[in-house]
Amino acid sequence: MSPYGEIWKFTRERLAQSYSDLTTAQLAWRPNPGAHNIGEWIYHVAGAECWFASRFTGNGGSEFEKKLMGAARASFISDDPFPFGDGDMTVKGIDEALSLSGAFIGPVIESPSADQLSMPVETVIGPVVEGVACLWRVAQHAAYHTGQIWLYRQNPAFPV
Repeated sequence: MSPYGEIWKFTRERLAQSYSDLTTAQLAWRPNPGAHNIGEWIYHVAGAECWFASRFTGNGGSEFEKKLMGAARASFISDDPFPFGDGDMTVKGIDEALSLSGAFIGPVIESPSADQLSMPVETVIGPVVEGVACLWRVAQHAAYHTGQIWLYRQNPAFPV
């Protein structure tokens, strides 16, 4: 397995530990108006994985994959409304999104070809970078948002 794949698997395991015991209310909680909730962060992670996978493979045409790819940018990078609502903030829904994005990006990040490592890839935020740089981004992305989740969980106002 590639080093990117090893890091990605580790960060995905930590991500699962951060949300798997949460209720729908906890996944949808915001510390203030306009802040992202935990569920949105996780759908965003799954969306970014689908985004990058589609750039590497040319696939990604299902309606759910398109919706997930929208979550990579909407309200994070763009002013577009987030494509998932509070009713979507369930562990089951999030697990399904991560399962799909994992199946999509997994073969690329675990065993990228030489062509994929060197190909130009558009990032979620816009710049085009070499494929290897995209894989490093995907590998660490879940870790970034996992840290945010644990901070929310420590907030005194976080629902019990």
